[in-house]
Amino acid sequence: MSAHQDRLFALVTEKLGVAPEDLDTAATFDALDLDSLALIELSVIVQKEFGVQIDETALTPDNTFADVLSVIDSKAVVA
Repeated sequence: MSAHQDRLFALVTEKLGVAPEDLDTAATFDALDLDSLALIELSVIVQKEFGVQIDETALTPDNTFADVLSVIDSKAVVA
C-alpha cells in the first residue's frame, strides 16, 4: 500500500464514513454506495490533501480508488 493510498483511505473513512474493511482499490464507487455528492466531496478531499484537481465530472460510479490514486500519483507534487 502506497503512502497516498494510506492517506486517501484514512480520509475516506473519516470524511465519507466508508468502513476501512470495505476499502479496496478495485471496488467501484457504486459498490461502496458513494453517491454523486460523496464523489464531489472526494474530489475536494483530493484537491485539499494532495494538491491535485480531479474534475468531479470525471468521477463516476464506475470509477475505483485505483483510478483516483493513478491521477494522484501522476500529478501530486513530490515534497
